[in-house]
Amino acid sequence: MKAIGYFRVFSDAEQGAPSPQAEQQEGFHQFCQEHGYGPLKTFTDTDSAGRFNDTEYRRMLRHIRDQRENLIVVVKSLRYLHPDPKETVRCVLELDGLGAMVNSIDEALEEPLAAALNMWSTQRQGKGSGERVREAMKMRAIHGMGLGKPPFGYRIGANQKLEVMPEEAETVGLIYRLYLQENMGVRLIARYLNEQGITTRKGNRWSIVGIRDILRNRAYLGTYSRFGVKVPGSHPPIIPTSVFSRVQERLCAKPRQGGYTRRQPFLLAGLAYCGYCGNKMIGVNRSQTWTRQRDGGQSKGEYRYYQCQSRANQSVCQYHTRRAESLEIAVLAALWRFSSPDAREQLIKQPIPPVDDKTTDQPELDKKLKALGRKFHVHLDQAARGVISLEELRAAGGELVKERQFLQQRLAILQAEASGEITTEQRRRSTLEALEKLQQLWESMTFPARRALLQYVIERIVVYDDHIDPMLRL
Repeated sequence: MKAIGYFRVFSDAEQGAPSPQAEQQEGFHQFCQEHGYGPLKTFTDTDSAGRFNDTEYRRMLRHIRDQRENLIVVVKSLRYLHPDPKETVRCVLELDGLGAMVNSIDEALEEPLAAALNMWSTQRQGKGSGERVREAMKMRAIHGMGLGKPPFGYRIGANQKLEVMPEEAETVGLIYRLYLQENMGVRLIARYLNEQGITTRKGNRWSIVGIRDILRNRAYLGTYSRFGVKVPGSHPPIIPTSVFSRVQERLCAKPRQGGYTRRQPFLLAGLAYCGYCGNKMIGVNRSQTWTRQRDGGQSKGEYRYYQCQSRANQSVCQYHTRRAESLEIAVLAALWRFSSPDAREQLIKQPIPPVDDKTTDQPELDKKLKALGRKFHVHLDQAARGVISLEELRAAGGELVKERQFLQQRLAILQAEASGEITTEQRRRSTLEALEKLQQLWESMTFPARRALLQYVIERIVVYDDHIDPMLRL
């Protein structure tokens, strides 16, 4: 088997006593000789002044991808992949996804992923600052001092406790009256508030989720709850206890309506938009049962749809819905419109729209990368506690790593264009190359990789009842 050597030279003495490049090079060749590996190539990153560099690591990934064969990546120690143990796990998963296994000169690694996970777990247990911060925040909660965003109807006052905001409190009271006295459901309440022009704190329309959260929030009794701590009478109540109790009884007794539940993720979530109101189309699952006429038995069907979010959550717009499988097939077919050389050249040469900093993709990409980081952390924590197996971490974490790669690539291209390193035409060619890859590898790609690549090339898909209009990121 062929081996690649990856070296890291630390110029910051505080990071330990690392081997210089020559020593790592010698250790790599000796390791290959002892284990029967064929040295193929080496890559070296140099860190300076405490700043981490991964330029050569990225070049190594591209080289491994181009080789299209299983390789061994040899490092002096796992920490040479990345000084942050969490990122070390990510690197191992990243290499694993390319068919490359990591081996260490200084450490006997039977399972590199397990070793990297153990490094991360050990570092986390050694950090006590997070726990101290949590305890300090818990003490603030015990004293009824507000933490984070206050509930709708309140604000954090000068004494750091919640105080009533009269206008918002009036809306809270209205929601409770509509639910209890007018016998309205959460959907009808959302519709009523939206029709009356009563908005949320941010000026948005109400959704059924927002209404339900207000109806269940014990903060309106004057009880502050955080970190498992409940402090009755910590701030002025908005809703009487008797009213709140009756609302909870009705909420608990009321069965779920509509038969809609969220299950597996939807491929076009966040990309599909209603062509009639402009809001997003959300994925829903619907279960239906019926009695068969021929024998009187019961049959059950499971259906997946994309439905206008305005209709589903805010009771505005009309009932616009598309079967998930048919819409996804229609999207792929529509993308073939851009497959001819002439069509692609026209897209590349089309006029450049004016740049608006408020509509650039960078803030949204940063937000998505942070969300992926949080998901990855959850998987690491579950694997460290034995909630999920190493193979489950490899599968779930590996897919998050792939999605992260696409997002980082897109962000890097946008930043390069903004700094003048590449032209708009070059960025557009990159998007169309990704589109070609999507078309060629569609059947063989995993769901997360397919979804990440769709997000890379598609700005949005405008969905109408009889046709769709995909818009590329150009």
